[in-house]
Formats: sequence, C-alpha cells, structure tokens
Amino acid sequence: MKKYLIFDLDWTLIKSNKIWLKQILHYIKKIDKNYLKKAKYIFSTTMWMNIFDQLKLVFDDKKISDKEIKHLWEKMYKRIRSKEDKMHFFKWTEDKIKKLSKKYKLFLTTWNSTQFAKDILKEWWIINCFELIYWSDEIKKWKQHLDIFKNYSENDIFFKESIYFWDGDMDQLFAKESWIDFVRIWDFEEEENYVLESIAYIDNILDKYN
Repeated sequence: MKKYLIFDLDWTLIKSNKIWLKQILHYIKKIDKNYLKKAKYIFSTTMWMNIFDQLKLVFDDKKISDKEIKHLWEKMYKRIRSKEDKMHFFKWTEDKIKKLSKKYKLFLTTWNSTQFAKDILKEWWIINCFELIYWSDEIKKWKQHLDIFKNYSENDIFFKESIYFWDGDMDQLFAKESWIDFVRIWDFEEEENYVLESIAYIDNILDKYN
C-alpha cells in the first residue's frame, strides 16, 4: 500500500521549463554570446542539476568565484520571476493535489528557488497540501531531499511505500537508487514514451500500485 507521493515542481506540476530556459539563455547571451551554444547544451542535458552547478559548468573555463556565480544566478532569477505570470499548473493539477493530500502524504522536491516554490503554491492555495518542500538553493542534492523526507516520516520503509513523479531520466535513476517506484510525467506530443500526460490522470496509476 502506498502512503507517500513525491513530486517535482517544474514541468511535472507547472509549465515552466521553456520559460526559465529562454530567460536564462537570454541573460547568458547578454553576458557573452560565445557561451550561448555551450549553455544550451548544458541546460538541456543536466536538468536534474541545480542551477548554481549548471552555471559553474557553463563558465568552467573562466575564473569565476562561487560568490560571482551566486550573484549571476540571483540576477537571472529576478528575470525569471518577472515572467512567472506565464507559468501555469497543468490542467486540473491544483484540484488533484488537494484530493490526493486527503489520502496520501505529499512531498515536493525541486531545483527551483525557495521563494518561487512557496509563492506559486501559495498562489494556488495548495502549499498546505505538502508535508515538506525542498529546493536546490537550500539542499542541492536530490538524494538528500529523499533522505530528509524519509527521516521526517519516521518510517523505515518510507521508500517502499512511496511513488516518485518526475519528468527526467536522471530522476528515474535517483528513484531506482532508493528503490522508489517511479512514474514519468511527460506531455510532449512528439514523444511516445511518456507514462502520464499530467498528474490529473494519476488515479489509474495509484490503483495499480495499491
């Protein structure tokens, strides 16, 4: 019997990836257009990493301090926040989260920032549906997020009784390492290997596991 559901935020619950990537690349182009191609590759192939480490990879041939990288990310983040009115939850997601929270304990893990995660969940009145929310500017490694969730539950078989909903290949690896059942959320029409188009259609999956 499953008791816990673990969700990603970006592109699992909200349509945000294309927006934040466009804004980040726009800012990098302003800094040095010679890094644009490299940045496109890194951000499209390391979506499981936190943005701080992604930026370090982009500018790894420059002598940029961690403080400067952090300052750069803060400027990019302000630009992304200015476009957040274009970011929306996938259809019916808010209602489904509210219903699920009555039956399961929900957890959220995201590479995005603390304030963004809080604000968008508050805006849609679902922040109280989650037991814990962890973001990459506080704890950078996803495995640590999972361990924190387990410790919070005080359940030795937390991973066995959990399902992990996310959208990337590396996410599946993180779930596998902890022996957590994994379900991919993927709504791109050109892809054929998605499991669920949206968590709005989660009921059949939950019935299967339960």
